[in-house]
Amino acid sequence: MRSWLSIGPIILVYLILSVSCGGPEQSVQERGRNNIILIILDTLRAENLSCYGYYRDTSPALDSLAECGTRWTSLQAQAPWTLPAHATIWTGLSVQSHRTLNPVSLETEGEDRLKLIYKLDTDLPSLPVILRDAGFATFGVVNFAILSDVYGFDQGFDEYHCHPTGEGQAAVSVDMMIEWLEEHRDERFFCVMHLYDIHSPYAPPAPYNSMFQDDPELVWFDWEIDGDSILNAEEVQTAIDMYDGEIRWVDDNLSRLFAWLRTNGLEGETMIVVMADHGEEFLEHGWVLHGTTLYQEVLHVPLIMSGPGIPAGVVDSTRVGQFDILPTLIAWAGLESDAYFDGVNILEDPDPYRSIPSSETSLPPWTDRYPLASSVSGSVKTIMMNDMEEFVTYRLDEDPQEIQPLPGDSIGMESVLYYWATPPRGFPEFAQSDPRSIQALRDLGYID
Repeated sequence: MRSWLSIGPIILVYLILSVSCGGPEQSVQERGRNNIILIILDTLRAENLSCYGYYRDTSPALDSLAECGTRWTSLQAQAPWTLPAHATIWTGLSVQSHRTLNPVSLETEGEDRLKLIYKLDTDLPSLPVILRDAGFATFGVVNFAILSDVYGFDQGFDEYHCHPTGEGQAAVSVDMMIEWLEEHRDERFFCVMHLYDIHSPYAPPAPYNSMFQDDPELVWFDWEIDGDSILNAEEVQTAIDMYDGEIRWVDDNLSRLFAWLRTNGLEGETMIVVMADHGEEFLEHGWVLHGTTLYQEVLHVPLIMSGPGIPAGVVDSTRVGQFDILPTLIAWAGLESDAYFDGVNILEDPDPYRSIPSSETSLPPWTDRYPLASSVSGSVKTIMMNDMEEFVTYRLDEDPQEIQPLPGDSIGMESVLYYWATPPRGFPEFAQSDPRSIQALRDLGYID
Protein backbone atom coordinates (compact mmCIF):
# COMPACT_ATOMS: atom_id res chain seq x y z
CA MET A 1 0.00 0.00 0.00
CA ARG A 2 1.35 3.38 -0.96
CA SER A 3 0.93 6.72 0.76
CA TRP A 4 2.06 10.10 -0.51
CA LEU A 5 4.13 12.38 1.67
CA SER A 6 1.99 15.31 2.73
CA ILE A 7 3.70 18.71 2.60
CA GLY A 8 1.07 21.22 1.59
CA PRO A 9 -1.15 20.78 -1.44
CA ILE A 10 -0.44 17.56 -3.30
CA ILE A 11 0.13 19.24 -6.67
CA LEU A 12 2.77 21.54 -5.17
CA VAL A 13 4.56 18.57 -3.63
CA TYR A 14 4.56 16.76 -6.95
CA LEU A 15 5.98 19.73 -8.85
CA ILE A 16 8.70 20.35 -6.27
CA LEU A 17 9.79 16.72 -6.21
CA SER A 18 9.64 16.47 -10.00
CA VAL A 19 12.04 19.39 -10.39
CA SER A 20 14.51 18.27 -7.72
CA CYS A 21 14.33 14.51 -8.22
CA GLY A 22 14.52 13.89 -11.93
CA GLY A 23 11.05 14.60 -13.30
CA PRO A 24 7.70 12.81 -13.53
CA GLU A 25 7.08 9.12 -13.97
CA GLN A 26 8.12 7.81 -17.39
CA SER A 27 7.60 4.67 -19.41
CA VAL A 28 10.52 2.46 -20.38
CA GLN A 29 10.38 3.85 -23.92
CA GLU A 30 10.40 7.46 -22.69
CA ARG A 31 13.37 6.91 -20.41
CA GLY A 32 15.91 5.91 -23.05
CA ARG A 33 18.96 4.68 -21.16
CA ASN A 34 18.29 2.63 -18.06
CA ASN A 35 21.40 2.59 -15.88
CA ILE A 36 21.20 0.79 -12.54
CA ILE A 37 23.25 1.22 -9.37
CA LEU A 38 22.56 -1.34 -6.63
CA ILE A 39 24.00 -0.53 -3.20
CA ILE A 40 23.86 -3.22 -0.50
CA LEU A 41 24.76 -2.15 3.03
CA ASP A 42 25.84 -5.02 5.23
CA THR A 43 24.19 -5.37 8.67
CA LEU A 44 21.89 -2.33 8.35
CA ARG A 45 18.56 -2.68 10.09
CA ALA A 46 15.83 -0.32 8.91
CA GLU A 47 14.91 1.15 12.27
CA ASN A 48 18.27 2.94 12.70
CA LEU A 49 17.77 5.17 9.65
CA SER A 50 16.31 8.65 10.07
CA CYS A 51 13.86 8.16 7.20
CA TYR A 52 12.47 5.11 9.02
CA GLY A 53 11.69 7.21 12.10
CA TYR A 54 14.94 6.93 14.04
CA TYR A 55 15.57 9.69 16.56
CA ARG A 56 19.15 10.33 15.41
CA ASP A 57 20.32 12.01 12.21
CA THR A 58 22.12 8.93 10.91
CA SER A 59 21.21 9.06 7.23
CA PRO A 60 20.71 12.51 5.62
CA ALA A 61 21.81 11.33 2.17
CA LEU A 62 19.52 8.29 2.23
CA ASP A 63 16.71 10.45 3.60
CA SER A 64 17.05 12.76 0.58
CA LEU A 65 17.15 9.78 -1.76
CA ALA A 66 13.94 8.47 -0.20
CA GLU A 67 12.24 11.84 -0.70
CA CYS A 68 13.15 11.64 -4.39
CA GLY A 69 11.90 8.09 -4.79
CA THR A 70 9.95 5.30 -3.14
CA ARG A 71 10.75 3.87 0.28
CA TRP A 72 9.45 0.45 1.25
CA THR A 73 8.73 0.09 4.95
CA SER A 74 8.39 -3.70 5.03
CA LEU A 75 11.26 -5.35 3.18
CA GLN A 76 11.92 -8.79 4.61
CA ALA A 77 15.41 -10.30 4.31
CA GLN A 78 15.42 -13.91 3.16
CA ALA A 79 18.27 -14.84 5.50
CA PRO A 80 19.93 -13.35 8.60
CA TRP A 81 23.47 -13.45 7.21
CA THR A 82 25.40 -12.33 4.17
CA LEU A 83 25.96 -15.30 1.86
CA PRO A 84 22.40 -16.61 1.38
CA ALA A 85 20.89 -13.11 1.43
CA HIS A 86 23.13 -11.94 -1.42
CA ALA A 87 22.43 -15.12 -3.36
CA THR A 88 18.73 -14.30 -3.09
CA ILE A 89 19.32 -10.75 -4.36
CA TRP A 90 21.44 -12.09 -7.24
CA THR A 91 18.98 -14.83 -8.33
CA GLY A 92 15.48 -13.73 -7.33
CA LEU A 93 15.08 -17.02 -5.47
CA SER A 94 14.44 -17.97 -1.86
CA VAL A 95 17.18 -19.66 0.13
CA GLN A 96 15.46 -23.02 -0.13
CA SER A 97 15.42 -22.59 -3.91
CA HIS A 98 19.01 -21.50 -4.55
CA ARG A 99 20.56 -23.47 -1.62
CA THR A 100 23.61 -21.18 -1.34
CA LEU A 101 24.24 -21.72 2.35
CA ASN A 102 26.28 -23.34 5.07
CA PRO A 103 24.54 -26.66 5.82
CA VAL A 104 26.51 -27.39 8.99
CA SER A 105 26.39 -26.28 12.59
CA LEU A 106 28.87 -23.86 14.08
CA GLU A 107 30.08 -26.90 16.01
CA THR A 108 32.17 -27.61 12.91
CA GLU A 109 35.50 -26.02 13.72
CA GLY A 110 37.93 -23.72 11.92
CA GLU A 111 38.65 -24.12 8.23
CA ASP A 112 36.38 -27.17 8.04
CA ARG A 113 33.42 -24.78 8.19
CA LEU A 114 34.58 -23.09 4.98
CA LYS A 115 34.85 -26.43 3.20
CA LEU A 116 31.14 -26.96 3.81
CA ILE A 117 29.76 -23.73 2.33
CA TYR A 118 27.85 -24.03 -0.92
CA LYS A 119 28.79 -21.39 -3.49
CA LEU A 120 26.32 -19.75 -5.84
CA ASP A 121 25.16 -22.10 -8.58
CA THR A 122 26.43 -20.37 -11.72
CA ASP A 123 23.87 -22.22 -13.85
CA LEU A 124 21.12 -20.18 -12.21
CA PRO A 125 20.09 -17.00 -14.04
CA SER A 126 21.39 -14.02 -12.08
CA LEU A 127 20.93 -10.27 -12.21
CA PRO A 128 24.49 -9.44 -13.35
CA VAL A 129 24.43 -12.09 -16.09
CA ILE A 130 21.00 -11.06 -17.38
CA LEU A 131 21.99 -7.39 -17.56
CA ARG A 132 25.42 -8.07 -19.09
CA ASP A 133 23.82 -10.25 -21.76
CA ALA A 134 21.39 -7.38 -22.47
CA GLY A 135 24.29 -5.05 -23.23
CA PHE A 136 24.97 -3.42 -19.88
CA ALA A 137 28.55 -2.67 -18.88
CA THR A 138 28.84 -4.30 -15.46
CA PHE A 139 30.97 -3.37 -12.45
CA GLY A 140 31.06 -4.68 -8.90
CA VAL A 141 32.95 -3.84 -5.73
CA VAL A 142 32.27 -5.90 -2.60
CA ASN A 143 33.89 -5.94 0.81
CA PHE A 144 33.67 -9.42 2.29
CA ALA A 145 35.61 -12.56 1.36
CA ILE A 146 32.46 -14.63 1.22
CA LEU A 147 31.25 -12.56 -1.77
CA SER A 148 34.39 -13.19 -3.81
CA ASP A 149 34.80 -15.16 -7.02
CA VAL A 150 35.50 -18.22 -4.86
CA TYR A 151 31.79 -18.25 -3.97
CA GLY A 152 30.55 -17.48 -7.50
CA PHE A 153 29.41 -13.89 -7.06
CA ASP A 154 31.63 -12.49 -9.83
CA GLN A 155 29.60 -14.11 -12.62
CA GLY A 156 28.31 -11.56 -15.13
CA PHE A 157 30.63 -8.72 -14.15
CA ASP A 158 33.05 -7.16 -16.62
CA GLU A 159 35.04 -5.88 -13.66
CA TYR A 160 34.70 -7.22 -10.11
CA HIS A 161 36.71 -6.26 -7.03
CA CYS A 162 36.59 -7.89 -3.61
CA HIS A 163 38.23 -6.48 -0.49
CA PRO A 164 38.23 -9.63 1.69
CA THR A 165 38.24 -7.73 4.99
CA GLY A 166 36.13 -4.74 4.07
CA GLU A 167 35.99 -2.83 7.35
CA GLY A 168 36.63 0.87 6.68
CA GLN A 169 36.46 0.55 2.90
CA ALA A 170 33.42 2.78 2.22
CA ALA A 171 35.43 5.75 0.96
CA VAL A 172 37.73 3.58 -1.16
CA SER A 173 34.78 1.69 -2.67
CA VAL A 174 32.90 4.88 -3.57
CA ASP A 175 36.07 6.25 -5.17
CA MET A 176 36.46 3.05 -7.20
CA MET A 177 32.89 3.24 -8.45
CA ILE A 178 33.20 6.91 -9.41
CA GLU A 179 36.47 6.20 -11.23
CA TRP A 180 34.81 3.38 -13.18
CA LEU A 181 31.80 5.55 -13.98
CA GLU A 182 34.08 8.28 -15.31
CA GLU A 183 35.33 5.81 -17.91
CA HIS A 184 31.95 4.21 -18.72
CA ARG A 185 29.52 7.11 -18.35
CA ASP A 186 28.54 6.96 -22.03
CA GLU A 187 27.59 3.28 -21.78
CA ARG A 188 24.50 1.67 -20.35
CA PHE A 189 25.76 0.40 -17.00
CA PHE A 190 24.92 -1.79 -14.03
CA CYS A 191 26.99 -1.27 -10.88
CA VAL A 192 26.90 -3.11 -7.57
CA MET A 193 28.55 -1.85 -4.40
CA HIS A 194 28.50 -3.82 -1.15
CA LEU A 195 29.75 -1.93 1.92
CA TYR A 196 30.77 -3.82 5.05
CA ASP A 197 31.59 -0.89 7.37
CA ILE A 198 28.37 -1.01 9.44
CA HIS A 199 29.16 -4.60 10.45
CA SER A 200 30.85 -5.22 13.81
CA PRO A 201 33.30 -4.32 15.34
CA TYR A 202 31.57 -0.90 15.06
CA ALA A 203 34.77 1.13 14.72
CA PRO A 204 33.97 4.20 12.60
CA PRO A 205 36.76 6.68 11.86
CA ALA A 206 36.91 10.09 13.51
CA PRO A 207 34.78 12.16 13.86
CA TYR A 208 32.09 9.48 13.49
CA ASN A 209 33.43 7.52 16.46
CA SER A 210 32.35 10.34 18.79
CA MET A 211 29.32 11.60 16.88
CA PHE A 212 26.81 9.74 19.05
CA GLN A 213 28.83 9.00 22.20
CA ASP A 214 31.47 10.81 24.24
CA ASP A 215 34.42 8.40 24.36
CA PRO A 216 36.05 8.03 20.91
CA GLU A 217 38.57 5.56 22.33
CA LEU A 218 35.88 3.07 23.27
CA VAL A 219 35.33 0.45 20.60
CA TRP A 220 32.91 -2.30 21.53
CA PHE A 221 34.06 -5.54 19.98
CA ASP A 222 35.31 -7.85 22.73
CA TRP A 223 32.14 -9.72 23.53
CA GLU A 224 30.99 -13.20 24.37
CA ILE A 225 28.23 -14.41 22.10
CA ASP A 226 25.85 -16.56 24.05
CA GLY A 227 22.25 -16.53 25.08
CA ASP A 228 23.11 -15.28 28.58
CA SER A 229 25.06 -12.24 27.44
CA ILE A 230 27.27 -10.56 30.01
CA LEU A 231 26.65 -7.16 28.45
CA ASN A 232 24.92 -4.58 30.59
CA ALA A 233 22.61 -1.82 29.37
CA GLU A 234 25.41 0.75 29.16
CA GLU A 235 27.57 -1.54 27.03
CA VAL A 236 24.69 -2.27 24.70
CA GLN A 237 24.02 1.45 24.28
CA THR A 238 27.69 2.04 23.50
CA ALA A 239 27.49 -0.61 20.80
CA ILE A 240 24.43 1.11 19.31
CA ASP A 241 26.16 4.51 19.49
CA MET A 242 29.14 3.22 17.51
CA TYR A 243 26.87 1.33 15.11
CA ASP A 244 25.03 4.58 14.40
CA GLY A 245 28.36 6.29 13.80
CA GLU A 246 29.18 3.67 11.18
CA ILE A 247 25.84 4.32 9.47
CA ARG A 248 26.54 8.05 9.26
CA TRP A 249 30.08 7.39 7.94
CA VAL A 250 28.66 5.22 5.17
CA ASP A 251 25.86 7.70 4.44
CA ASP A 252 28.30 10.59 4.04
CA ASN A 253 30.33 8.57 1.56
CA LEU A 254 27.22 7.66 -0.41
CA SER A 255 26.39 11.36 -0.61
CA ARG A 256 29.58 11.82 -2.65
CA LEU A 257 28.41 9.23 -5.17
CA PHE A 258 24.95 10.78 -5.41
CA ALA A 259 26.49 14.24 -5.89
CA TRP A 260 28.74 12.93 -8.67
CA LEU A 261 25.77 11.43 -10.52
CA ARG A 262 23.87 14.69 -10.17
CA THR A 263 26.79 16.87 -11.28
CA ASN A 264 27.50 14.69 -14.30
CA GLY A 265 23.92 14.52 -15.52
CA LEU A 266 23.40 10.82 -14.85
CA GLU A 267 20.84 11.09 -12.06
CA GLY A 268 17.97 11.46 -14.52
CA GLU A 269 18.77 8.22 -16.33
CA THR A 270 19.94 6.02 -13.46
CA MET A 271 17.96 3.88 -11.05
CA ILE A 272 19.56 3.92 -7.60
CA VAL A 273 18.61 1.09 -5.25
CA VAL A 274 19.78 1.04 -1.63
CA MET A 275 19.06 -1.94 0.60
CA ALA A 276 20.64 -4.22 3.20
CA ASP A 277 21.40 -7.91 3.34
CA HIS A 278 20.31 -8.30 6.98
CA GLY A 279 20.01 -6.33 10.20
CA GLU A 280 21.58 -6.61 13.65
CA GLU A 281 20.53 -7.61 17.17
CA PHE A 282 21.24 -5.65 20.34
CA LEU A 283 19.75 -8.01 22.96
CA GLU A 284 16.13 -7.38 21.95
CA HIS A 285 15.62 -11.13 22.29
CA GLY A 286 18.74 -11.95 24.27
CA TRP A 287 21.18 -12.10 21.37
CA VAL A 288 23.75 -9.83 19.75
CA LEU A 289 25.04 -9.57 16.17
CA HIS A 290 23.11 -11.65 13.61
CA GLY A 291 22.81 -15.06 12.03
CA THR A 292 21.22 -17.01 14.87
CA THR A 293 17.59 -15.83 15.01
CA LEU A 294 14.80 -14.86 12.64
CA TYR A 295 13.39 -11.91 14.58
CA GLN A 296 12.62 -8.64 12.84
CA GLU A 297 15.72 -6.85 14.12
CA VAL A 298 17.71 -9.05 11.71
CA LEU A 299 15.09 -9.49 8.97
CA HIS A 300 13.49 -6.03 8.63
CA VAL A 301 15.84 -4.08 6.36
CA PRO A 302 15.56 -0.87 4.33
CA LEU A 303 14.74 -0.54 0.65
CA ILE A 304 14.84 2.73 -1.28
CA MET A 305 14.53 3.13 -5.04
CA SER A 306 15.00 6.43 -6.84
CA GLY A 307 15.28 7.22 -10.51
CA PRO A 308 13.32 7.76 -13.71
CA GLY A 309 9.95 6.06 -13.62
CA ILE A 310 9.99 5.72 -9.82
CA PRO A 311 7.30 7.85 -8.11
CA ALA A 312 8.84 10.51 -5.87
CA GLY A 313 7.86 10.96 -2.25
CA VAL A 314 6.10 7.61 -1.92
CA VAL A 315 6.12 5.39 1.17
CA ASP A 316 5.01 1.85 0.32
CA SER A 317 4.01 -0.44 3.19
CA THR A 318 3.50 -3.57 1.08
CA ARG A 319 5.42 -6.55 2.45
CA VAL A 320 8.19 -7.38 -0.05
CA GLY A 321 11.27 -9.58 -0.13
CA GLN A 322 14.85 -9.50 -1.33
CA PHE A 323 13.93 -12.00 -4.03
CA ASP A 324 11.80 -9.25 -5.61
CA ILE A 325 14.84 -7.14 -6.55
CA LEU A 326 15.87 -9.07 -9.67
CA PRO A 327 12.44 -9.26 -11.35
CA THR A 328 11.76 -5.62 -10.45
CA LEU A 329 15.00 -4.31 -11.93
CA ILE A 330 14.86 -6.25 -15.18
CA ALA A 331 11.23 -5.16 -15.68
CA TRP A 332 12.19 -1.54 -14.99
CA ALA A 333 14.96 -1.86 -17.60
CA GLY A 334 12.46 -3.12 -20.18
CA LEU A 335 13.83 -6.65 -20.25
CA GLU A 336 12.07 -9.99 -20.19
CA SER A 337 13.22 -13.35 -18.92
CA ASP A 338 11.67 -16.79 -19.18
CA ALA A 339 13.54 -17.88 -16.05
CA TYR A 340 11.66 -18.77 -12.87
CA PHE A 341 11.87 -16.37 -9.92
CA ASP A 342 10.31 -16.63 -6.48
CA GLY A 343 10.06 -12.84 -6.44
CA VAL A 344 7.85 -10.47 -8.42
CA ASN A 345 8.01 -6.95 -9.85
CA ILE A 346 7.11 -4.81 -6.84
CA LEU A 347 6.48 -1.73 -9.00
CA GLU A 348 3.26 -3.40 -10.14
CA ASP A 349 1.44 -3.66 -6.79
CA PRO A 350 2.18 -7.24 -5.67
CA ASP A 351 -0.19 -9.26 -3.53
CA PRO A 352 0.20 -7.78 -0.02
CA TYR A 353 -0.72 -11.12 1.57
CA ARG A 354 1.68 -13.41 -0.28
CA SER A 355 4.06 -15.38 1.91
CA ILE A 356 7.58 -13.92 2.34
CA PRO A 357 9.88 -16.66 3.71
CA SER A 358 13.23 -16.51 5.49
CA SER A 359 15.61 -19.23 6.67
CA GLU A 360 19.22 -20.40 7.01
CA THR A 361 20.45 -19.39 10.39
CA SER A 362 23.86 -20.55 11.51
CA LEU A 363 22.84 -23.21 13.97
CA PRO A 364 24.38 -22.21 17.32
CA PRO A 365 26.02 -24.91 19.44
CA TRP A 366 25.21 -23.07 22.68
CA THR A 367 21.47 -23.65 22.49
CA ASP A 368 19.12 -26.48 21.70
CA ARG A 369 16.36 -24.05 20.72
CA TYR A 370 17.01 -22.63 17.29
CA PRO A 371 14.86 -21.33 14.42
CA LEU A 372 14.77 -23.10 11.08
CA ALA A 373 12.51 -20.91 8.97
CA SER A 374 9.92 -18.17 9.12
CA SER A 375 7.18 -16.78 6.94
CA VAL A 376 5.33 -13.47 6.91
CA SER A 377 1.96 -12.98 5.22
CA GLY A 378 0.60 -9.48 5.62
CA SER A 379 1.24 -8.75 9.29
CA VAL A 380 1.22 -12.37 10.50
CA LYS A 381 4.64 -13.91 11.07
CA THR A 382 5.36 -17.51 12.04
CA ILE A 383 8.73 -18.93 13.08
CA MET A 384 9.42 -22.66 12.96
CA MET A 385 11.67 -23.76 15.83
CA ASN A 386 13.46 -26.84 17.10
CA ASP A 387 13.46 -29.23 14.18
CA MET A 388 9.78 -28.51 13.39
CA GLU A 389 8.71 -29.23 16.96
CA GLU A 390 7.54 -25.70 17.79
CA PHE A 391 5.87 -22.85 15.92
CA VAL A 392 5.40 -19.32 17.26
CA THR A 393 3.29 -16.62 15.63
CA TYR A 394 3.23 -12.83 16.04
CA ARG A 395 1.02 -10.04 14.72
CA LEU A 396 3.60 -7.51 13.53
CA ASP A 397 1.05 -4.72 13.18
CA GLU A 398 0.08 -5.05 16.86
CA ASP A 399 3.37 -6.42 18.24
CA PRO A 400 6.25 -5.23 16.01
CA GLN A 401 8.83 -6.09 18.70
CA GLU A 402 7.67 -9.75 18.74
CA ILE A 403 7.18 -9.81 22.49
CA GLN A 404 3.93 -11.75 22.89
CA PRO A 405 3.29 -14.83 20.70
CA LEU A 406 -0.29 -15.49 19.75
CA PRO A 407 -1.95 -18.26 21.78
CA GLY A 408 -3.00 -21.59 20.36
CA ASP A 409 -1.97 -23.36 17.18
CA SER A 410 0.15 -21.37 14.79
CA ILE A 411 -2.00 -19.95 12.00
CA GLY A 412 1.05 -19.62 9.72
CA MET A 413 2.40 -23.13 10.21
CA GLU A 414 1.31 -24.38 6.78
CA SER A 415 3.09 -21.63 4.87
CA VAL A 416 6.36 -22.26 6.73
CA LEU A 417 6.18 -26.01 6.14
CA TYR A 418 5.34 -25.43 2.48
CA TYR A 419 8.42 -23.23 2.14
CA TRP A 420 10.60 -25.71 4.04
CA ALA A 421 9.61 -28.39 1.52
CA THR A 422 10.59 -26.23 -1.48
CA PRO A 423 12.56 -28.35 -3.97
CA PRO A 424 15.90 -26.84 -4.98
CA ARG A 425 16.35 -25.06 -8.29
CA GLY A 426 20.01 -24.50 -7.68
CA PHE A 427 22.46 -27.36 -7.16
CA PRO A 428 25.58 -25.55 -5.96
CA GLU A 429 28.94 -27.11 -5.28
CA PHE A 430 31.05 -26.68 -2.19
CA ALA A 431 33.31 -23.65 -2.47
CA GLN A 432 37.03 -24.31 -2.66
CA SER A 433 38.24 -21.59 -0.31
CA ASP A 434 41.61 -20.14 -1.18
CA PRO A 435 44.24 -19.13 1.43
CA ARG A 436 43.36 -15.44 1.04
CA SER A 437 39.69 -16.05 1.86
CA ILE A 438 40.59 -18.27 4.81
CA GLN A 439 42.92 -15.64 6.24
CA ALA A 440 40.37 -12.87 5.70
CA LEU A 441 37.65 -14.78 7.53
CA ARG A 442 40.11 -15.60 10.31
CA ASP A 443 40.99 -11.89 10.62
CA LEU A 444 37.29 -11.06 10.88
CA GLY A 445 36.76 -13.64 13.63
CA TYR A 446 34.58 -16.06 11.66
CA ILE A 447 36.98 -18.97 12.13
CA ASP A 448 39.70 -19.77 14.65
